[in-house]
Amino acid sequence: MIQSVAERGSFTTEQEPSTLESVDDRMIGLMRLILALSALLIIYIDPSEPDRFVVITYGALVAYSLYSAVLYFLSVRHARLLPNRVAHWVDIACFLILVALSSGTSSIFFFFFFFAILVASFRWGFRAGFSVTLSSALLFTVVGYATAPRGPDFELNRFLLRPVYLLVLGYMMAYWGGRELRLKRRLSLLKEITQLSNPRFGVSQTVGSMLQRLQAFYDADFCSLVMSDLHPDEPRLFRLERAQPTESVQAERMPPRLAQLLLSLPDDIAVVHQGKSRLRSLGDPGDYAFDLKSKRECTAQWQAASAALAAKLDVECFVSVPLHYRGKATGRLYLIARRAIFDGSDIDFLMQVVEQIMPILHNIRLLARLAANAAEQERQRLARDIHDSVIQPYIGLQYKLAAIRNKLAAGDGDVADDLERLFQVTVNEVHGLRGFVRGLKDSEVQGSNFLSAVRRFAAQFAADYGLDVRVESEGELNLAGLLAAELIQIIHEGLSNIRKHTAAHGSKITLARADSTLQLYIENDDAPSEDESARAPFIPGSIAERAEELGGSVRVERSLDGRTVVKVEIPL
Repeated sequence: MIQSVAERGSFTTEQEPSTLESVDDRMIGLMRLILALSALLIIYIDPSEPDRFVVITYGALVAYSLYSAVLYFLSVRHARLLPNRVAHWVDIACFLILVALSSGTSSIFFFFFFFAILVASFRWGFRAGFSVTLSSALLFTVVGYATAPRGPDFELNRFLLRPVYLLVLGYMMAYWGGRELRLKRRLSLLKEITQLSNPRFGVSQTVGSMLQRLQAFYDADFCSLVMSDLHPDEPRLFRLERAQPTESVQAERMPPRLAQLLLSLPDDIAVVHQGKSRLRSLGDPGDYAFDLKSKRECTAQWQAASAALAAKLDVECFVSVPLHYRGKATGRLYLIARRAIFDGSDIDFLMQVVEQIMPILHNIRLLARLAANAAEQERQRLARDIHDSVIQPYIGLQYKLAAIRNKLAAGDGDVADDLERLFQVTVNEVHGLRGFVRGLKDSEVQGSNFLSAVRRFAAQFAADYGLDVRVESEGELNLAGLLAAELIQIIHEGLSNIRKHTAAHGSKITLARADSTLQLYIENDDAPSEDESARAPFIPGSIAERAEELGGSVRVERSLDGRTVVKVEIPL
């Protein structure tokens, strides 16, 4: 199996190194400077090489040393003269100039190329390292041959052998560098997966976040998760296509034929199908299958089955691993792409991913059931409270009305005190009943559209307290029930603070989604006094606590016209 193709899946999306890698920048800059200065010192001590263009060669080495010193100085100051992706190509250009000025293919500066290959391989991965290796070997051969001495001084053995050295050793460096970077990226992804355990986000949003991270990691076109234990005898499908928002991932019902097809592979078999377009070495079938139960490869046995499954799904290549939890098969994960980006090592990695995510999903579902049970108990408590606190007094009211009616029927017209007592009873009970109804209305968010629920709540709040409340949003927001309920409580607390602590007559609620963060802004239309403006903005404690429980943050700012804005950001 050709390694360049095998590594392609893990390095299609390469990012700039983080600021934590500034130590690597300084180390690379220092090694470049030492390499340049040592070369200058060595040819000064032993002037046998270069044997031509001596002055120009010295000048070129001095210029390269100054260039290296500048790069090192900037790396110490956390600055850059050139992008990191360009620096090793500039090094190669300098090395080619030194080779051309000295002895061509016999030049002592030949070994400098391994520095550029090492930097590219361990900083950017296999593809970058292998590209530098191929370019260095080709350019060194062309430039070295064109500038090599002719006649008996031409060393054919070095001309033939040194490009081979570059190719073989450069390939090994690129392979090891790419492998190290891939392992680091996998560890980083596993760390992100383990941080998805917020029960308020629900199963759908947690699965969507996991699929989004896998799609970005592999640059896959389609990710899907089939779970057979969410509903009895009715598997559910979670799917995420390229550029699809995470919050749109929902548990979908599948036609029986599709469910049977996606779950057709045995529960202990993981497969990789690479399709027909993949470059292969002779004898490489392009597919890979692994028996998780016996811990053995079984490619030949399942090669035809994986090809048939790809044909039925109309996909070019895919990787599929089963889901297990506590020894029981619970579904299957699919990653699909239009080109060959998977290899056999991805099976082991994806098995680690699903082993991390399955307990998280199980805990979220368990907490959801506990919440449902708690809600049922709360409804029973409300029923008892209504019966004891509302219905029973009204039964007494019924008896008192009957007594007044009997008095009037007997000709006794002195019922004014009785009517006054009945009036106070009705006032108290109506007030209590309104409290119950208002509490029930506040909990209607779950299961409904979040924006619609916010607008209904804002309208009711405006009607109750005479505060003009406007709701603005950038597109629709579909949130899980528990998360939506918490956000409604944050909005309620923000509007209550405006009503209690300001003289504002209006407020604006703004909802927006930026990347993977929900932004909630609550603004009032009352500009503070000069004394209030001098003080630091007050952060409401209740809102801050709710936001922190959701993994978010709160800050209070003042707009250009002096209005106070509470800004809440919640990660999705």
